[in-house]
Amino acid sequence: MYEVEMKFRIASAIEFERKLETVGVVLEAPVEEIDQFYRHPSRDFSQTDEGLRIRRRVFADGSEERFLTYKGPKIDSLTKTRKEIEISLGVDQPWHDVLDALGFQPAAVVAKIRRRGHLERNGRSFDVVLDVLPELVRRGEHGTFTELETIAAEVDMESARQALLALAAEFELTESVRRGYLEILTSP
Repeated sequence: MYEVEMKFRIASAIEFERKLETVGVVLEAPVEEIDQFYRHPSRDFSQTDEGLRIRRRVFADGSEERFLTYKGPKIDSLTKTRKEIEISLGVDQPWHDVLDALGFQPAAVVAKIRRRGHLERNGRSFDVVLDVLPELVRRGEHGTFTELETIAAEVDMESARQALLALAAEFELTESVRRGYLEILTSP
């Protein structure tokens, strides 16, 4: 499966949330997500446009969940469409030790506060997220983004991209960002 996604900088989280509410999207409670990215032992992910991470989600009640995620290279020049493989992990399992034993090394950590909502349009399901990156805010930079995403099989990717572009236009989102949060945090 492929994740068909677009990310946008937004000026005001409050205004964007109001827009979402007008179409029936209610964002869930904030969740802290901490992503530990890894370096491959024999190829440079920054050159191949791939990523491997363990994501730790911490909910308001203190409960957690973890996922191992591989993201393949982007396959078009407009969206962030890419193959994504995600595996749910046990919370107390030594997954970092497994990656270390295979030669992967921790590269960087990205933390964000995420609120997630869902939207149906023309038979397609979309996730709409509102992200705040505290590190950017601490540095005095713009740290609020939204991501629109849907999942598609390879044969359905073009219609998924078109639906995503239409949704972005509906929300008047214009400042698309193709870089991932790791790139945003680590590059000038």
